[in-house]
Amino acid sequence: MLKIDIHKTYASKKRKSIIHCQGEFELGVTSALYGKSGIGKSTILRLIAGLETPDSGSIKFGNQFWYDAEQKINLPIRDRNIGFVFQEFNLFPNMTVEGNLCYASEKQLSKRTKDLIEIAEIGNLMKSYPNELSGGEKQRVAIVRALCQSPELLLLDEPFSALDDDAIGELIAAFKRLQFETGITVIVVSHRKDVIIEMATNVVHIKDDRTIVQGNPRELLKRSF
Repeated sequence: MLKIDIHKTYASKKRKSIIHCQGEFELGVTSALYGKSGIGKSTILRLIAGLETPDSGSIKFGNQFWYDAEQKINLPIRDRNIGFVFQEFNLFPNMTVEGNLCYASEKQLSKRTKDLIEIAEIGNLMKSYPNELSGGEKQRVAIVRALCQSPELLLLDEPFSALDDDAIGELIAAFKRLQFETGITVIVVSHRKDVIIEMATNVVHIKDDRTIVQGNPRELLKRSF
């Protein structure tokens, strides 16, 4: 289980923003963070990853604390074994798809990476450059690249925000195959209810900077979300 109870305050001359998220995420499945734009979903992913530090609270993955304010524990990013896929894909524009994947696979395509390429059905893209790919193809490559080094946790930040509905359907199908084959724990951030229902077995809904409800997406979405 990934358990988080984190607090973070951002203050400027114009406004003060408080983020509080408390939730539990089952290992080996896909969970979602849901909420309106600007509520702090992406920031919570960054706090989990160690890209930013909470003001207080704790983050525990399995039996290991990644962060605990009271115990003064704050593991660096490299020790959390996380894959992170940003909205912008972050592929190297001067490298082919093969080059991007080789870079993440320690300079050569490992058997695991080759298996991921086959599952994601991107073998025909290996000689292409990022600017020659569609948004959905870029996202598939970015996800495979993030999985190359066998992370324990994969964080997806609005992975479908720039895609049309057809591309989203194809990408979700490819992602489900990847998640099933790898058994990785996934947290996806999205403001789209249809994406959450299709992808996730658990959802943490954040409203007014705090967790309101957590549970099965299909059941929760029958209510007024």
